[in-house]
Amino acid sequence: MKTLKQSFATSLLMVGLLVPGCVTPNTFHADPQLLEFIADGQTTKETVLLKLGQPSATLESEKYLTYRLGYDKKRGYFLMERAPVGWLGVKYNLVLVFDAQGVLARHSLVEVR
Repeated sequence: MKTLKQSFATSLLMVGLLVPGCVTPNTFHADPQLLEFIADGQTTKETVLLKLGQPSATLESEKYLTYRLGYDKKRGYFLMERAPVGWLGVKYNLVLVFDAQGVLARHSLVEVR
């Protein structure tokens, strides 16, 4: 049977192995044109979900979707993985607001400081 110290050490090791993978930005999929399809009054929620995948957060029954983005000067924007460690490595938060028909009413790209 494992002792409490052994269980704690094992847990700590697992967290140490998993967390770096969560916070390391994946610039491999960076794209300078990643957000060019977004147009207020035209883009549908379905299109956003198909192109960007699951959002970082949703609010008010998916009226609001947010995506955490990184940015590389040479390669462009890239989606950040959902990570339990907060905003580490995130440069922008993309906020999308949809109307009752699921069409983008307005959007904003907010710099995270």
